[in-house]
Amino acid sequence: YLGLDNDPAFFGRIETQTLEPELINYFLKMGPSQPSAVHMPNNKFPECQSSGRRFHESWYWRKLPSGEITRRKWLSYSITENKLYCLYCALFGRGCKENWSKIGFCNFRKGAFSITVHETSEPHILASIKVAYREAAFPIIPSLKEAAVANVAFNQEVVRHLIDVTLFLGRHSLPFRGHKEGWDENNKGNFKDLVLLLAKYSPALSSYVSTLKLKGRKMVNFISWERQNQLILAISKHIQDIIKSEITNSVFFSCSLDTTFDLSKKEQLSLVIRYINQDNGNVCERLIAIRETVLTSGQHLLTMFNDICSGMNLNWKTNLIGQSYDGAASMRGSYNGLQALIKQQNPSATYVWCWAHRFNLVIIDAVCCCSEARDLFGNLEILYTFMGSSKKRSHCFTKHQKLRYPGKPLRRLKRVETTRWLSHSSALKTVFCTYEAIVDALDELKNDSTTDRVSSVQAEGLLHYLFQERFLLTALCFKNIFDTTSILSKCLQNVDIDLLVAINYMQSSLEKIKKFRCDEEFNKLLDEKENFIESKEYIIFIPLPSKRVRRVKNRAGEISSDEPIINPIQNFKINVYFTIIDIVSTQISDRFNDHSIPLFKDLSLFSHKRLEEVAKTSYISDDAFKAFCDVYGQFVDLDTLRKEYIQFSSYYSHFEKIMILPQNLHNDALPNESEEETEESDEEPNVPSQNKKEENCESIEKIFKICRSFGLKEIFPHMYTALSIAVTLPVSSASPERAFSKLKLIKNRLRSTMNEERLEALMIISCELNVPIDVGTVINMFASNSSALAKLLLYVTFMVL
Repeated sequence: YLGLDNDPAFFGRIETQTLEPELINYFLKMGPSQPSAVHMPNNKFPECQSSGRRFHESWYWRKLPSGEITRRKWLSYSITENKLYCLYCALFGRGCKENWSKIGFCNFRKGAFSITVHETSEPHILASIKVAYREAAFPIIPSLKEAAVANVAFNQEVVRHLIDVTLFLGRHSLPFRGHKEGWDENNKGNFKDLVLLLAKYSPALSSYVSTLKLKGRKMVNFISWERQNQLILAISKHIQDIIKSEITNSVFFSCSLDTTFDLSKKEQLSLVIRYINQDNGNVCERLIAIRETVLTSGQHLLTMFNDICSGMNLNWKTNLIGQSYDGAASMRGSYNGLQALIKQQNPSATYVWCWAHRFNLVIIDAVCCCSEARDLFGNLEILYTFMGSSKKRSHCFTKHQKLRYPGKPLRRLKRVETTRWLSHSSALKTVFCTYEAIVDALDELKNDSTTDRVSSVQAEGLLHYLFQERFLLTALCFKNIFDTTSILSKCLQNVDIDLLVAINYMQSSLEKIKKFRCDEEFNKLLDEKENFIESKEYIIFIPLPSKRVRRVKNRAGEISSDEPIINPIQNFKINVYFTIIDIVSTQISDRFNDHSIPLFKDLSLFSHKRLEEVAKTSYISDDAFKAFCDVYGQFVDLDTLRKEYIQFSSYYSHFEKIMILPQNLHNDALPNESEEETEESDEEPNVPSQNKKEENCESIEKIFKICRSFGLKEIFPHMYTALSIAVTLPVSSASPERAFSKLKLIKNRLRSTMNEERLEALMIISCELNVPIDVGTVINMFASNSSALAKLLLYVTFMVL
């Protein structure tokens, strides 16, 4: 305020009711403008043009009835306008005349009379009283401010603890409230009980809880059910704002969407956005919304998708470059499916049929391809139902596990008929791990005199099947296949996988499976079967049955006769083993032929192998990146991209060598120390992660991070943009499926009446664990719910009227 003087003409140019408290204090401290005649030109006040009279300096003073002379502190003279103003009415007046507060008084002919009339008016007296109150409070204002600041700091400390409690319960998908939450109840709900637990170690929280118990409803309650919901919504909104900011900075994004039927018979839609975090270059897949949907038609899903994106200010009609869904007709349909409707408005939104869902269809076809496969998994399902449908049988199975495998964790039989990705593999693996305990339990149940006849017969039938070599051969065949496919299935569900890595993984797995189709691998399978039988000396296994040979007489004109397969081993190899291998390999080849699409061929140019080839020849084919630019031509130029690609390939190997250099030239750790730590480690080696490290040589993300780390965005802008698009393209829609797993934990049978707003907030908190939370921002958002919270939690300027 250094540029302001106490000339009252200033009040005529502003709205005094909106003045800040600091500015009001500034004017009061400066006081009224009361110049004397010696400060005027010619040592006298100027004449008023309308009245021809001058201002008299004696008007600054007032004679009281007692004869005492006192200064009029409210009277202020404007040198620039030659007018009189009332300082008090200008700052605090309500209903006073504007000629004293804004326009200014200049009728000096009636000056003394008008001054007396104004200072005895009611609005002026009220304004003067406010000034008197304020001046009387000036000495205690600093202490009041200090007390107010301390109170806000105390309340913020309490709310910080409550935010921690909310994050803990939300991230662990735990319920907040109890059936009865009174202070005298033993179980007050997780939220209140955790608050009381933390109060033992936090003086601020302990003091607040004690005061709340005494005053009850007479004070603002931070831990009521309403405040709990407001905290949940504030944290969720903060997470959404962070995700929205990251997506906006990333520019390009893709989407994955899925629906499911929840416990309360509502169809829930989850939307996941895939983008690149510009802060660290990592690929992120974030849940941004979960909404109830009445219809699952393509048009209705498009409407909901558009509403969600509009609510977060996401320009999907321009920046959406990919979409991935499962095989449902409402999403995958070529005409009225969601992907087709989106592509009508955004042709760049490339649709990728979820690779994880497609691969699951391969496994489903494989386990039903022949009678032996159907018998295997059908009996595994019967075994699960038989053991799990009775407490006695379940206890019997547990007892024999403890006897057979002392010191090892107990296992439970797995279901086959579930929607889990690896249900068949898990069920088969559990049977192999607990084979002896299963046999012992079934044998006991078969011979137990207290067992009913139906259960006894079922146990005997399951034992008979488990003692057959056809079970062993079929189970070992699928076990070998699952050892390859399970790793592939898990990799396809990873968040950071890109299409190039997915293609490489799929081709590698297909080659491994095709190698199983030979006599040498089948002989290995027979050896595995024999080793298994030898390890179970107390069991007599039933060999493969020799079926009766059906003789078909020769027809007229036929010279040779059919030669049926008599050997049961040969029969199993041809009609079961080779059939399973052929079905798996054929299904993979048929369902995953995306690499033949021109766009996917262009993506293969970003592989390490192709970059090395181009670096040697400095040549790429004439149609390179043509399909890519046909789809994403609005973002990259074909000729410029081809030119930058050739230039980048010639320097790529140098950048790659620098990337793998150690950060420290000298390692302080001694070799012996690292070896000792390795030898003492109890953890098993993680084979999939090692394989992943080797396979990631062909990852587009690796090349993208090299460009990002060396600041090549400005040098090769079109190349960098193309890499960003390639990395952002989705591979699977597994993230919405993972969100539905959280949905089952949050919306359980005890929380089935939860409203949609609270459900979405809890889902976002539970799914997005690694989003950093700024507690100060959450407190501000929480305080904005009411004026009472704002007074208690926000630092505002303290003012006394």
